[in-house]
Amino acid sequence: MADKRKNDTDSTAGVKKKIRTYNESYIMMGFTLGTDNRPECVICGERLANDSMKPSKMKRHQTTKHPETVGNDRSFFLRKEQLLKANKPMDIRAAFNRAGSDMQKATEASFECSLLIAKAKKPHSIGEQLIKPACIKLVEKLCGQQVAEKLKTVPLSNNTVKDRIDKMANNCEQQLVEKLRKGQFAIQLDETTTVANEAVLIVYVQFIEGEDLKQDILMSVNLTTTTRGEDIFTAVDSYFSSQKLPYENLVACCSDGAASMMGKNKGFNSRLKEKAPHCIIFHCMIHRQALASKKLSDDLSETLATVVKVVNFIKGRATRQRLFADLCEDEAHQTLLLHTDVRWLSRGRVLARFVELGEKVGEFLKTHSPSLLEKITESFWVKTAYLADIFSLYNETNKRLQGAESNIMECKEALDAFVRRLEYRVGKMERGELQQFPLLLKQCRNDPETIPVSVRREFTRHMNALQEEIKSRFADTDEYVSKESWVLDPFIAKVEDVQYLDCEDELTDIQANSLSKRYFQVLSHYLFHLLGQAWILIIFLQDFTSNVVKDWLDG
Repeated sequence: MADKRKNDTDSTAGVKKKIRTYNESYIMMGFTLGTDNRPECVICGERLANDSMKPSKMKRHQTTKHPETVGNDRSFFLRKEQLLKANKPMDIRAAFNRAGSDMQKATEASFECSLLIAKAKKPHSIGEQLIKPACIKLVEKLCGQQVAEKLKTVPLSNNTVKDRIDKMANNCEQQLVEKLRKGQFAIQLDETTTVANEAVLIVYVQFIEGEDLKQDILMSVNLTTTTRGEDIFTAVDSYFSSQKLPYENLVACCSDGAASMMGKNKGFNSRLKEKAPHCIIFHCMIHRQALASKKLSDDLSETLATVVKVVNFIKGRATRQRLFADLCEDEAHQTLLLHTDVRWLSRGRVLARFVELGEKVGEFLKTHSPSLLEKITESFWVKTAYLADIFSLYNETNKRLQGAESNIMECKEALDAFVRRLEYRVGKMERGELQQFPLLLKQCRNDPETIPVSVRREFTRHMNALQEEIKSRFADTDEYVSKESWVLDPFIAKVEDVQYLDCEDELTDIQANSLSKRYFQVLSHYLFHLLGQAWILIIFLQDFTSNVVKDWLDG
């Protein structure tokens, strides 16, 4: 008998215990898979044995201990499951790992929010005063208190936001400086005075990155004392030295025509030439055009001054401005524009608006300023309309000169077109044909004969003088354009045109490459107008036969 019991015990021990597996449908009975492959109740947290991982036993647990949960949808039990896992105690290692991960995510969120604040140009305190409280309120309503608690760990104090922005700015600056150390670049600088009487020097940089022409702000500093050429050069030279930027990489410099810049002995340009003799010094073309447009005869200057005086009188006081707006209630515009000499497009817009509201201006002055009304004669309106037409044409040309993608050749073409338009209008004016002067033609009621010959001659002299002024101020650009004009179409250029670059053989190879010619025809010549550095074209076109270009063309 003892031997038989022993044999039965041995046979039972030899049978392998069955391990039951979890099924996703068990969540509807309130059970999730816990540790050691045991079912765990998401309501009370009780863990059953693996043998109890049967629908009947789990259902009995639910109906006897949690009858109120019977019939709830799946989302209810999933929320309970998440809450159970979130409240589980962790070991010390897991706790530290989770805390470190949450802290890292909070820091990343702080940087992202600080970047948005900087882009929106908002005060740094807005993060702690508005953004963070608003986010917490939103999350509390949408996701619950537990998720909102995580948002409270995101640091967004005033000093923290400032520190984040400073770090990102320094990183961007270092990336830019690193690129400039490796390749050639050009700078454009200007000094201006703010409304707080602070002298600020801003330097922009233009460089080539891959196949793209990039622009960025290189530096911005306050000039604490004087703003002489020596002071400007000292500030730029100090920055170049501190960032270890080689002057050998500086190929061009563009500035305005101020004496501090253009001075022959102590100006910025002369000091820069001592450090970088190879650097091309260039006067801003838009600034030159603005200076050329200021050439007016005494009579036209007086007309413009009268317009400015009338505009200032109407807009000088809030009461007069409201009365004038009420008078122009039925017009497309209800106010005049103030003239600002430093804004290039201001003159044309002010004159065009003044002519548009001319009838209302006369009515207003008749009541409020009879002395100014005496200056508003028929001859005055004719000259004002002429100036509005000419400066509208000037504004159109000025806009063509602007833009990050503009270059010296496109600017020269726009200015040549402006001069030719003036020549055409001179002929029209001499013959008494005013189709090219719409405001002037409207002012004379479509009858050019009403304009005295002496006045038309004055207009003709002004346009001729403006042509000569443009040609005089841009005479030096012909040298640059003629020297680099071959980049407009390298496939018809002569080999002698690139001798100064020492790349005659490369140009010959390009002209014989049909793939390069096809690519050039597709992209035009935009990619080759890079700071006047024509050798970029050679480098760029030599890579046209690469597989990447072939794939691009085939696709």
